Amino acid sequence: MKRYSQKALPKYAFIPGNAPHPMKEGGHMYEQGEPQSYPLTNGNYQDHEHFLYALDLINHKYYWEAHVYLEAIWNANNRVGDIADLMKALIKICAGEIKLIMGQKEPATEHFKRAEELIGMLSSDFLVGIKIRELQDKHNTLEFLKIT
Repeated sequence: MKRYSQKALPKYAFIPGNAPHPMKEGGHMYEQGEPQSYPLTNGNYQDHEHFLYALDLINHKYYWEAHVYLEAIWNANNRVGDIADLMKALIKICAGEIKLIMGQKEPATEHFKRAEELIGMLSSDFLVGIKIRELQDKHNTLEFLKIT
């Protein structure tokens, strides 16, 4: 599977109850702490280290870890605008994926529904290398997320 970043993948994909929380002592992100990002734009997405790493995390099923980077980008984009809404939608999809893994279908469905709403509000068909129609056609779950 194509990688977008050079950063190593974590030792484990965090699922609540299955491993140490990544940000707590013994967790794989304990020493590094919460990432601080910078705004993601249509002009810098191909070189945006946090965005590219988030794609790798999603594509390798590190959904909790991906949400941390997506949230940092969402915050850096001041939580407003199409790119921020796309990041929030991806965060919701990641949360839904975790709930599915945990066997919690109803909460997963709620996360996916909110992601669909956010994606439906986007005013562009192409954002930060993502073809929005392809994202919509995945029917909630992410099998592989690619940028062009």
